[in-house]
Amino acid sequence: MKIIAQSAIAITSLLASLVSAHSASDSAQNQLQLWPAVHEQTVNAHNHDDVQPWHGDVLNLGDERKTILSKNQNGDLVFEFENAWWSAFSINLKQPANLEKFRRGGLLLNLSVESFQEAGMDITWQCGPGCERKASATQQMGAFLGAGTQSLLVPSSCFIRDTDNAGYVKTPLRIGAGGTGKVAFSGIKWVDSLNEVKATVLECPNYKTVALEPAPLTEHWALSWWMPRHEVKVKLAQTTDPELVFIGDSITEGWENAGAGVFEKYFGQYETLTLGFGGDRTENVLWRLNHGEVDNIDPKLVVLMIGTNNTGHRQDSPALVAEGIKAILDKLQQKLPNTKVLLHAIFPRSATADNHLREINSLINARIRNFADGERVFFKDINSEFLTEDGVLTEKVMPDLLHPEEYGYSLWAEAIKDDIKRLVK
Repeated sequence: MKIIAQSAIAITSLLASLVSAHSASDSAQNQLQLWPAVHEQTVNAHNHDDVQPWHGDVLNLGDERKTILSKNQNGDLVFEFENAWWSAFSINLKQPANLEKFRRGGLLLNLSVESFQEAGMDITWQCGPGCERKASATQQMGAFLGAGTQSLLVPSSCFIRDTDNAGYVKTPLRIGAGGTGKVAFSGIKWVDSLNEVKATVLECPNYKTVALEPAPLTEHWALSWWMPRHEVKVKLAQTTDPELVFIGDSITEGWENAGAGVFEKYFGQYETLTLGFGGDRTENVLWRLNHGEVDNIDPKLVVLMIGTNNTGHRQDSPALVAEGIKAILDKLQQKLPNTKVLLHAIFPRSATADNHLREINSLINARIRNFADGERVFFKDINSEFLTEDGVLTEKVMPDLLHPEEYGYSLWAEAIKDDIKRLVK
């Protein structure tokens, strides 16, 4: 009887172990834990100039603009950034992960925000070579400041799009930041359900419509100057009578800086108003047009170029960016019914034609050229002026491969001076 009892106990114990192992397996299948590390993976520290692997001790990347990774006594991954334009860490798996099974779930982060000064933060996964999807967590990081350990759930719908293939992902997480801050991460994992997770759920814009919904620019680096600049431009619109208006992003804003001498040389004979704002996307231009920047004026011509920040910041779909540009043209027709528009193809960016971001811009340009009607809207593609015969953008034209300097502005001005003369008549 003793042997039978012992056998029964052993069998019961074995069954319990099998059930426990099966439950653990189910649990593992329902999540992808990234920190604390349970998979073979590397953690890299990033800034604009460098990428280095982190081995668990203190890693200090950069001099004046620092990225610092370390581990505290609790085993948390501590991410510090100082005066950073862009600072980040990424988790990279040796065996690619399938994020498709997490489409109805999201990314769960347990974290403590120890400092966050004039800072911003975004959460990203990489969807292929040059392809990334990101969600901004800036507002929530500010709300968590000094509140101890908090849980943040980022729904997959924030950054896995319907058309994305998330089945083979080597970098399921990159957290980027700017400004100055310190955040300790005690746990990071993808989960397959939003239910029964006690966490603050991140609210994010609809990626299908965000480029069409008027909004001011709220990036952390723009808060100190964007709205004051808008207010100045509104006053200028009320007190001047421009015949020529330039509307766009930082490339257009550059007419007031690196291109100022060129602007005066080529366009100084006109009454002008420049409405270029660094970082602007289509929705930001729509907001500015809705809030007085072209009220009470009746120019002969608007020169419009916008969209490269939709590409660079969010990698919006070409069709969506084209819709945003069409919405701007419609708004200009409503606000300035007597004004012609010279619509530019978005300028080339990055060195070569096979760069992912340049390819997106090219697809946008293929769509927006169809908005020209030859009566009110005129399309102008001068991109070949900036490129070598084999399609290379050099630093002589755009030192950062995005923004022209004086030489690049002279190429631009020379290419459109006759169009402006003709359309301003």
